[in-house]
Amino acid sequence: MKIDIIGAGSLGLLLAGKLIHAGNEVRLWCRSVEQCRELSNSGLSVSFEDDQAEIEISGDQFVSAPVREFPATYLREPSEWIVITVKQDILHHVLPEFLSPLRQQQTYIVCFQNGLGHMEMLQELLPYADLYAVVTTEAAKRKTLTKVIHAGKGESWLGKWPVEKQMVGEHHKEQDEIQAISLLGALSLAGFTALLSKEVDTMIYRKLLINAVINPLTAIWRIPNGGLLVSEQRMQLMRELYAEAISVYEACGIVHEDNAWDNILAVCQSTAGNTSSMLADVLASRATEIRWINGSLVEMAERSGMAVPLHRWICQLIEGMSAEER
Repeated sequence: MKIDIIGAGSLGLLLAGKLIHAGNEVRLWCRSVEQCRELSNSGLSVSFEDDQAEIEISGDQFVSAPVREFPATYLREPSEWIVITVKQDILHHVLPEFLSPLRQQQTYIVCFQNGLGHMEMLQELLPYADLYAVVTTEAAKRKTLTKVIHAGKGESWLGKWPVEKQMVGEHHKEQDEIQAISLLGALSLAGFTALLSKEVDTMIYRKLLINAVINPLTAIWRIPNGGLLVSEQRMQLMRELYAEAISVYEACGIVHEDNAWDNILAVCQSTAGNTSSMLADVLASRATEIRWINGSLVEMAERSGMAVPLHRWICQLIEGMSAEER
């Protein structure tokens, strides 16, 4: 299968390395020329935290190129799937320039972002695209421009977006299903646990709740996920963030599990040593995804006439951390 992966961060490198190793033809699109050069010269490696053997991919086994070359290349030689793994900030503020030339194309695009808002933006930008959202619990850490650690095996749930679109009988529904199943097959052969879901929107909101409680607090206190559980003071702030978020969900008619709080605690425990993506962004002086995680809850609350002062304060605090870098 020919696959374009836009974004060579931790998840992009992980997907690329394992998909190439499984025999797929991958084009990896990077923001920097430096990373393209390093990947071409040194190749790509995926290591594991268990005893699994490291995957080494030489630079001649795949294409690595600057993302500015993507539209012309795709229009000349389209792939079967476009996989987008960049963070929300890049997706909203940088990527439209490189995706808009595909506006009239019927493409298959799958998105691995946290938070909300990106699928609606892409739907408007690319009206003929078949869009799929992915909720994943795979954990990856980038060591260098060419090396990534598969830090924890998880599951990836893929679903058509918007969800209502899969309920109606479009003329190409059968082709969509064949295309989705082929991607799931490629991911499975590459060693990922990938499944098709008709409730991916519900799963997105479930993950949003978890991220909105865990990620900003780990970024503020600069602690791994498990560090949230070591004191009652930290857990109390977690509870207050959770309570505000649940009140928004209920006001908006968003279904949530009765044991959602227990799920958040379980995630903290199972990923105790992990650095959240938001903390990684803060430590690297990068813009975070706070606007599309806690900020989404603030926007939903405003539309419902509610006040969520804690989530609003959290957004301002995190955004202030990177104000000088921007």
